[in-house]
Formats: sequence, structure tokens, C-alpha cells
Amino acid sequence: MKPSIFLVLLIFASAAGCGKKSDLRAPELAAPKPINNLSARPAPDGVTLTWNRPTEYIDGKEIKDLASFVIFRKEISPSCLDCPVPYRQLKIVMVEDREKFVRQKQYRYDDQEVHANAVYRYRVSAQLFDGSLSAPSNEVEITR
Repeated sequence: MKPSIFLVLLIFASAAGCGKKSDLRAPELAAPKPINNLSARPAPDGVTLTWNRPTEYIDGKEIKDLASFVIFRKEISPSCLDCPVPYRQLKIVMVEDREKFVRQKQYRYDDQEVHANAVYRYRVSAQLFDGSLSAPSNEVEITR
């Protein structure tokens, strides 16, 4: 092999490095901390939900890949408040400030698809770009 080709190959191989970007961590530690301040209040046209943006993963590192929030809702029969009813995905709220210097700290969603005299329970999960979800937030209940 000619020395110049060998030198080029050597430079290319050393520039590629080992590919290690950071220390490995368990996937469950790379999930956002759960939202713990979800609140619901009646609104003229439905129900208003508010919550704060999570800023850290479970292991305490800063979140850099927050993509959206997934809102879940279940409607409870007023005649059977303890009957098992599954949560259903209601809406995905996108995080629009990824490249901005100042990030939105509080989020809001207005659920206008509610019925009078109905009982609703809500919870929210943060979602990363890879599709993984945080554990569900605190549950809130409201009668409309």
C-alpha cells in the first residue's frame, strides 16, 4: 500500500473516533419527571387544563428533547363514580419553542368536547421525540 493512501486511511479512522457521546444510562432514567401540578377548572365553553413543563429527566439531567404532551381523558358515569373506565387519548399538544431562547413554562388546553352534568378525569404525560412517555401526571376530576 502506498504511504499516502495509508496516511489518508489512518487520518480518517482516527477522526471517526469511538462514537461514544456520553455515559450510558438506563432508558427508564431518560424519561421526563412526571407532571405533578395538573389542574382543571370550568370554562365557559368546556374545561381548561393547565400544567407546568417538566425540566428534568428522572435522573436529574436537563430535558433537551421534549416534543409534546399527551392529554388523556375518561368520562365517568355520574351514577357509578367507581366503575372502571379506561383513559383515552384526547389530544397531543406540541411543544413549539424548541429552538427559542426562552421556553414556555406553563401549558394550557381547552377541552370543548364536554357534555353538561358529566364527570371527567384527566391526566397528562410528557412525550419525547423518540415517542417515549413520562409516567402519568396527577389525576384531576371535574364535573361540567
